[in-house]
Amino acid sequence: MIVLTGSSGVLGAALKSALESAHGSVVALTSSDGDLRDADATMAIFERHRPKVIYHAAARVHGIMGNQMFPAEIYLDNIRINTNVIEAAHRTGCEKFVAVSTVAAYPGGLDLPMHEDAIWDGPPHGSEMFYAHAKRVMLAQLEAYKRQYGLDYAYALMTNLYGPHDRFDTAHGHVIPSLVAKFHQAATGNGSVSVWGSGRARRDFLYSEDAAAALLTIGAKGSGVFNVASGETVPVRAVVDSLQHISQVGSVVWDADKPDGQLDRSYDVSRLRGLGFAPRHSLEDGLTATYRWYAENYPNVRG
Repeated sequence: MIVLTGSSGVLGAALKSALESAHGSVVALTSSDGDLRDADATMAIFERHRPKVIYHAAARVHGIMGNQMFPAEIYLDNIRINTNVIEAAHRTGCEKFVAVSTVAAYPGGLDLPMHEDAIWDGPPHGSEMFYAHAKRVMLAQLEAYKRQYGLDYAYALMTNLYGPHDRFDTAHGHVIPSLVAKFHQAATGNGSVSVWGSGRARRDFLYSEDAAAALLTIGAKGSGVFNVASGETVPVRAVVDSLQHISQVGSVVWDADKPDGQLDRSYDVSRLRGLGFAPRHSLEDGLTATYRWYAENYPNVRG
């Protein structure tokens, strides 16, 4: 039995499809199946399914502004979710736990590209500190359960993900989904797009289908910590230029008073590549697919 938590989000939806294609069936949990912040509710879910393999993607996630506005709620909700799911997994006989984490867990100021061994070399960057701390605690818990109980785990440090079924929140969301929503709004209303920062910040972006394929790879072949990323970085300005071309929006205004976040982040993907994984989608292809999905499903999208 395979259980997937958080199956309704950008990664969860892609991972559900990939798991069903690879294994035929999966128990895909959403918030409607129970509140994973509640220990008793979580245990009841896992007692019912008793999974041998768990892909844990459930989380409370925001972008830079959301992390600044709700740090305590983000920290507490994610600590509760992760703690309850790992404990329930152990108590119901799980043999492999694949945990979805974030590259935000890395310390600020590391030499680039960042390598998995450096995750404990300092505090996380301030822009996402408390979400990052909650994800670090999940790694510590998994290592403790491996040492005491023998629970095998793979811990995925996910880069910036994007794709269909994302939360397209223009105020508190991540870079690409918020930009997709802004460009669609401008395209349908003959308006302009306001973009935070200078566009100089460089990021590694990974399309959701490629991220799901990477998680299946480490679930089948990997143990320990893995960077799950494309291995290439692009400036945010390049994303904006591509979306401007895709949407045919004429005017973009850069708001340099808003933060860029860290100016450069890149990741060593040699461990992941060593398992045989390589992404199949270019940034342009992924952005085109995401924008088209949003346009076809609007207004029935998550904001």
